[in-house]
Amino acid sequence: MGGRRGPALVSANLAGMTATTDPEEYPTRQDLIRAALVAILTGLIGFSVTYYLFVRPTQRNKSLAGLDRRGAETSQPAAYRQSGDQAAAFALAYMPVGGSVLEKRKSQLEIKEPERKQALAAATRTEATPTPTPTSLPLPDEDYQQRSSHLQVKNPKLTTQATTPIVADRPGEVSYSEAWQRVSAGWVTFGDGTRIGGEGVLVAPDLILTTLSCSSFTEGKGYLAGQYITTTLEASDPSQDLALLKILSGGGGIPVPISPDAPEADQILICGDTINLGKFKELRSRGQAGPCSGFYGWNSAQFGGSPLINNRGEVVALSLPRPGWNSMSWNIAISAAELARFVSSKPAPGGPPVQAMDLWVKSLRARVGPQPDRSPPSRANSRVLAGQAMGNYPLGLTMDTLKKELGAGQVIEQKGGFLRILYSAPRLTFTLADGLVVAIDTDYNFYTTESGWSVGSRLSSSDLRTQLPGAVSHMRDNFDALCTSGMELVFQSGEVSSLRVMVP
Repeated sequence: MGGRRGPALVSANLAGMTATTDPEEYPTRQDLIRAALVAILTGLIGFSVTYYLFVRPTQRNKSLAGLDRRGAETSQPAAYRQSGDQAAAFALAYMPVGGSVLEKRKSQLEIKEPERKQALAAATRTEATPTPTPTSLPLPDEDYQQRSSHLQVKNPKLTTQATTPIVADRPGEVSYSEAWQRVSAGWVTFGDGTRIGGEGVLVAPDLILTTLSCSSFTEGKGYLAGQYITTTLEASDPSQDLALLKILSGGGGIPVPISPDAPEADQILICGDTINLGKFKELRSRGQAGPCSGFYGWNSAQFGGSPLINNRGEVVALSLPRPGWNSMSWNIAISAAELARFVSSKPAPGGPPVQAMDLWVKSLRARVGPQPDRSPPSRANSRVLAGQAMGNYPLGLTMDTLKKELGAGQVIEQKGGFLRILYSAPRLTFTLADGLVVAIDTDYNFYTTESGWSVGSRLSSSDLRTQLPGAVSHMRDNFDALCTSGMELVFQSGEVSSLRVMVP
């Protein structure tokens, strides 16, 4: 008994183990439903393909086989088509009246020509007699009479025509090197023996155009064509910081014409280099900027008066004194139209010059709008966008926003509407014009430009020219400065020492 029950018990245990390890039968209900759906879909697709490939063309061929092609190809309308059997039945029905099968299929209509009851009337040809036309010539039997004219001819009056002045042709476009050769004979440097202080330009054989600030600071003493000169104030416009000086002694040069065109945006201009005499520097115009014209680049005229020259050798603008923070990325100048008006009107001298910083503030304030209120940034941002932002701080921020987000800060310089304030936490210096941020600079390597440059990056001149083709590179106070629209990089010993974003 025990031996017989052993295999049965083993089979029962195996069955129990199988039920425990395989709790679900296969196939499941979901598998059957999916198989049924696949079968139905496959059948529908097969039926559609079979019908359109085999059944439909066969039915179409059968329907076309019953068509009367002979009747369809005749010019009769479909309503009047008649088969041969119908024509034969029609002929048998009417055979007693003398028709046959073939004859009945012919038309019984006969077309006869109409008979004329009256003869045609003969057309008579009449010749038209010419009618006489009036003529101004006399007939053969009449005397010729001269007609009197009613027109009255008066002798011309001799009038004196107003003589218009002949305007000399503008000088043609040449290379910038040749353009500076034309201007160098009329370029004036003011100041002490090192010729640092200001500049001017000869606009008449004995008149020099410069700034009132330069004239006041240097007392009108300078150099023209390498010769020492003394001058006296002939005319001035304190509202634009312009002065016209009359030469008293020394000098002698060639006057430089004033351009009739205003400087255009991104136009290349040149100015003199007082450090390297006989050479010139390249600048770029920003176009109209508020009451003045803007440009970026560096000139040696700390107190203004540097003539900005185009490729015709004409004065396009006259630079004003530089702002106190010595920015190369933004400077201002008086455009040619205002210069021509001032030289021609020669207003009487009077009053001190306007603060150059006030003109600078007005020019930059006209280029930027206030940023709306915002929530303080929640994460760090190191991206530098030329002419837009430095990290989380865009241009156009108000002073109230800076105080709310960063605190009071350390005021570095303040003159009227001009303010420079330093914050150590983000390590940024903000420049404000009438309460709006117009420039942000840093000496911290956290911030990076789109080209991958940051403070500490080593760049060669070839890298700068290829990646910033529109940039201007100058030596500035023993530093190399590279400026493009909206951004300035300052180099020291081949490394970037500071970054600045500016209003473009």
